[in-house]
Order: sequence, then structure tokens, then C-alpha cells
Amino acid sequence: MISIKEESIKVMTPDNTFREGSTVFFRNGKYYFLWSDDDTRSENYKVRYGTSDSPTGKINIPQNNLVIAKDKEAGIYATGHNSVIQIPGKDEWYIVYHRFNYPKGITMGDAAGFNREVCIDKMEFDQEGNIKQVKPTHEGIKPVVK
Repeated sequence: MISIKEESIKVMTPDNTFREGSTVFFRNGKYYFLWSDDDTRSENYKVRYGTSDSPTGKINIPQNNLVIAKDKEAGIYATGHNSVIQIPGKDEWYIVYHRFNYPKGITMGDAAGFNREVCIDKMEFDQEGNIKQVKPTHEGIKPVVK
């Protein structure tokens, strides 16, 4: 690939919370668009989402569209820039994201945005297909033992 057909480009900005780090996945007939809100150097860096019936259609944004955000009590800050994985053949989903390293990241100022750790936590949906807000953990997910 050495060029892009201009007519194939479509700019899709869901709302004014969009900053970067978008990912898209398909579940039960809907496309889920996730993006980072705020700046990677901010303790308030977080993930939001919207849905669409089409990969290029209008993105509908639920009233409560927060996917994951900081947990001050646990010392977890700046949970953003994500990807989503599904266990093949199952309606089992996980969010992979980065955040300030623990425990010193919050004390580093802007440098914390460049001293990240990669994390994974379970992501679930309610009966209507809305993403339930994920509580970030220090434990991550439990390995499956066969």
C-alpha cells in the first residue's frame, strides 16, 4: 500500500469527548466504538463508547457511556487507550488498556503519561447491550486452568 483513495476516507467523531485511541468491535448486531477521553498525562484519562448499526453509520451515544475510569481509592489513574478481546465462541469480553504505573505514577506529573502499565479487566453488558462500567483492578483476570 503506497496511497489511500481519498473517497474511501470517512471521518467519524462521536462527540466532543473524543481524543484518541479508538477501537471498534461487533457484538449481537451492533458495532461498538470505544475511544479515549482526555489526555494520556491526565489522571482523568478514561474510555467512553457509542454504538451503531453500521461500521460507517451514525454513532449513537448512550447517556452513561463511561467504560472505565480512575479508581482513586485503589490508586488507579488514567485508564485509557484500549482494545477489546472476545473469547472465541463465547459472549465473554475483556478490555485491555493502559494507565499510570502503580504506585508512583500519580506522583510523576506529566511524565506519568509516558510511564504506563498495560492491564486487562473483564467487560460486561447489561440486558439492553449497554457496556457496564468496568471497575479497574490490580488483579486483572484469573487464568483459566484446564
